[in-house]
Amino acid sequence: MKIVLDQHTFTIIHRSNKRIKRLGLSIENQNELVVKTPLGYKANNVRDIVISHKDWILRSFLKVPPKNIFHFVHGSSLPFMGQNYELDMIEDYSMKNVKVTFDNERFKFFYNTLHGYEDFMEGLKNFYKRIAKKYIDPIFDEVCFKTKLYPENINYRFAKRQWGSCSYKNDISINYMLLQFSRKTIEYVVLHELCHIEEKNHSKRFYNLVSLYMPEYKKEEEKLKKRDFGD
Repeated sequence: MKIVLDQHTFTIIHRSNKRIKRLGLSIENQNELVVKTPLGYKANNVRDIVISHKDWILRSFLKVPPKNIFHFVHGSSLPFMGQNYELDMIEDYSMKNVKVTFDNERFKFFYNTLHGYEDFMEGLKNFYKRIAKKYIDPIFDEVCFKTKLYPENINYRFAKRQWGSCSYKNDISINYMLLQFSRKTIEYVVLHELCHIEEKNHSKRFYNLVSLYMPEYKKEEEKLKKRDFGD
């Protein structure tokens, strides 16, 4: 359902179930309004709720960052290892937190109607974190063997601005959301951080070392900058 308020178009998302006891209105991102109601509210009622809060919405929506990277709706797709896989949204009232599974063909999100965008993102992050070691450790094994550079420790964690880092003690941290990208791009990030064991800065010597093992590394850098998840 869409509504236009002073030339700004918003998508209204209506969430209703027996556990919701009172009305709620929130702005999920700059284009989405979430209305939570007890059972029995119809589309016209929901639209009236939004209109009655028009002034607040128009004052507030620009303060909300456009954070929806993905669309968590049935039939949309999510990236994994450079491929897009369809998404099944499965409503389950017993779910306290969003649970994500993957069967090599499609993602399945188990959720209840109280969950919003942040809950879906958290479920996706937990999925990537849970399997990061399984998919990225073998890439480390290959690149370490090729370069003869070995980290003290490898950790997988979430970071807003970095895909990887290497400490002065040669502990390497990898952002597990890197699993969205193709194997080649992941290999570049692993190589990049391993080369920091030899060169602690981004000097010409550092990039010469990177290019020794991956001459076309700039293509992978560009994919990271553009968030190009494809092969």
